[in-house]
Amino acid sequence: MKLILVSLAIFSSSHFKANATVGTKYHGVLATKHAAKESGACQLPEGNYVDGIHPVALGNIPSLHSLKHRPGLCGHILRIDCGKGAKDIIVTNANLGGGLDLYGSAWDLATGHMPPGQAYCSMQLTKRNMLKDNGPRCYYAPESEKHNPYFHLLSLFNTGGKILKSATLDGRRGNFNSITAYFAFHGGPVNKDSAKVLFEFEDGSNHAVNLRECAKEGKMRIWS
Repeated sequence: MKLILVSLAIFSSSHFKANATVGTKYHGVLATKHAAKESGACQLPEGNYVDGIHPVALGNIPSLHSLKHRPGLCGHILRIDCGKGAKDIIVTNANLGGGLDLYGSAWDLATGHMPPGQAYCSMQLTKRNMLKDNGPRCYYAPESEKHNPYFHLLSLFNTGGKILKSATLDGRRGNFNSITAYFAFHGGPVNKDSAKVLFEFEDGSNHAVNLRECAKEGKMRIWS
C-alpha cells in the first residue's frame, strides 16, 4: 500500500509542474462570446495540439494588465475561471478593445452555457504547451513563402510559458509581422543549412535553433 501511495504522489507532482501557472492571477476580467469560426490573427499552424484547450481572441482592456494582447502571447495557454471551474484557453486571435472574447466552445464551458452577454473571470498564464511535442518548436507562418532565401516569417511555440520578445536570423533582427505570432526577416541570401535563429524572451532568456529545423506546415489551425 505504501508503494502505491508513493507512486501516486510522484504522478501528481509531475502533473502539477507540467500545468503550473506563472505570474499574477487577475480577477474581474470581462469576457464575452466570440461566435466566429476562423484561424485568427495569430495564424497558429496545424499540429498535434494538447487536449482540453479552447480558443480565445485576447483583448487589451486595463483589467488584463500584463496579459493584454501582444504577438508574443499567441499560442500561450491561460487558465480562467468564470464561476464554473478552471478552464484552459489558448490565445488564437486578437480582439483589441475587448477582454476575453471566448469562442463558442470556450464560452459554453467557462460559463455553463450562459446566453451571450457578459461574464467576469479570473485569469492567469500557465506553463502548459499548446502541442503534444516536447520542447520549443520553430515554425514558418503557414501561408508564407518557405523557399525564398531573402524573406522568412518565423515563430517559436511550446515555450513553457515564456513570452517571445524579439528574434534574429543569421544576425539580422526581425520584427513582428503586424499582430501575428511571426517575426519577419528581410535580406540575405540566408543559407538555411548554417543559419541560426535566436529567439529572445521577455524574461531575458533565449532559445536558438537552426533554420532548417523550422517546420513548414502549410495550413492554419481553424478554431471555433
